[in-house]
Parts: sequence; structure tokens; C-alpha cells
Amino acid sequence: MKNFLLNTVCFLTVCSAAHSQGYHLGLAVSPNYSFSDARELSHTANGGQVHFGYGFIFDALFTETYAIGTGVNIFYNGGRVLYFEDVATSEGTMIHRVELENKQQYVEVPLTFKMRTKEIGYSTFYGQFGVGLGLNVRSEGMRRSSSFAVTDSLGQWSFIQEGASDPARVSLVDQTLLFRPSMIIGFGFERRFTGTTALVVGLRYNLALRNQYQLFPVYKTQTGDEVMFEFNEILGAEQPEQVEMSGKTGQIELCVGIMF
Repeated sequence: MKNFLLNTVCFLTVCSAAHSQGYHLGLAVSPNYSFSDARELSHTANGGQVHFGYGFIFDALFTETYAIGTGVNIFYNGGRVLYFEDVATSEGTMIHRVELENKQQYVEVPLTFKMRTKEIGYSTFYGQFGVGLGLNVRSEGMRRSSSFAVTDSLGQWSFIQEGASDPARVSLVDQTLLFRPSMIIGFGFERRFTGTTALVVGLRYNLALRNQYQLFPVYKTQTGDEVMFEFNEILGAEQPEQVEMSGKTGQIELCVGIMF
């Protein structure tokens, strides 16, 4: 109870100071270069993608040079990943090598601390650091697969090479966690035109803080190209080692907007 009252007093103090200094509102667009970051030996990143976002900016200034930066960001991100998965057939189990271009859409509320310079000419420079609280509202991907190995009824594996299938759109809703906390680091400047109206240009780095996948079984690999096998005493043969995919996404954003 004591901590709650202390936090409440601190929050009210900040809000009161912000009210005395004023608010800064704006709208922005934010194209980004996004990528996947593998956290274990089950898949590898295979390039990034260019996506788009937009948002509402709300800066609460509690001094001339310090502010709490928040608002609402809506953006897409994703990346290309390579992994191996099993497919049941009438003759046994087949391993497919899969290339997946995943694409997620998030609604995010950033909570950042902004450090601002005093106005130099008509420009104000700033740096920001904080976290983002995101919710996934869409998750899908384009999937291509090719046969890698097949097992017979005795559990013996033989390796094969086949061409990749045509790209197919797949839903990744069940494999994507709903909540995405992230770290946000950025810097930029505001160029004032008249009164409080200003052009804002900034660069932000947004990286997820936790694994984004769930219920995504894949085979463990060595450097992403070779499936790792372990001896199965029941079958008396080497079998591929299955794990859960673990990874996250990040993006570098160019933010351009108008402040009022």
C-alpha cells in the first residue's frame, strides 16, 4: 500500500509538471526495415523485409528539455527464416526444408523518456529510450518447401533433393504470441515552422524482448543447413532431434511526421 501511494504521488507530480509545460501532439508515418533474430539452433534468419507503419505521437513535457513520449503505433514487421519440419506420409516421415517469409501486424503503445535540447535556431534535437507494449493483430506468411530426407518403416533415413514448391500463403496466428514487449531506442529532430507546428524526423530501433513463437515444432539444426540426429534406443537408429522454434523480430524505423 505504501509503494502504491508513493507511485501514485510520483505519477501525479509528473502529470502536474507536464500539464504546466504543455503537451505536444503529432501524426507520423514510419517505413521500416525488419528482420528475424533466431535464439537457438532450430532455424536461421535469411534476410530482412521492408514494411510500413504509422502512428499518433503524444509527448507530455514536464520541463523544457524532458518529456514522456507515448502514443499509438501501428506497424508491420517480419523477416525470412529457414527451418526443417516433418511431414507424415503413407510410407513414413519426410523432412522438408522450409523457407518462410513471415509478416506480422502490431498495435503498440510506446512508453519512452525523451531528452530534448533547447531550441537551436528553429530546431530541437532529441534522444529517446524506453519500451513498447505491442499486441499482435495479424500474422501470416509465404511458405516454400522442398524435400530433404525420408525415413522407411525401419526408421532408416535417406537424403533426397527435390525442387522447391510454389509459394503458398499460410496463417501463423496459432504460432505467434499475442503480446510483444520491446525495447525502443531513437534519436531525431524537430524543425519548427510557426508556433508549435513542427516537422519531426527520427530514427528508431525497435527490438522484441521475448520469444514471439509458440507451438512451432521444428528440427534442431547445425548452422541452419544440417539436421542434428540423436540415437533413439527404442527404434535402435539415429533420429532427428525436434525442438520448439524460438526467435524474435526487430526493425529500424524512419519516422517522419508533423507535430502540432
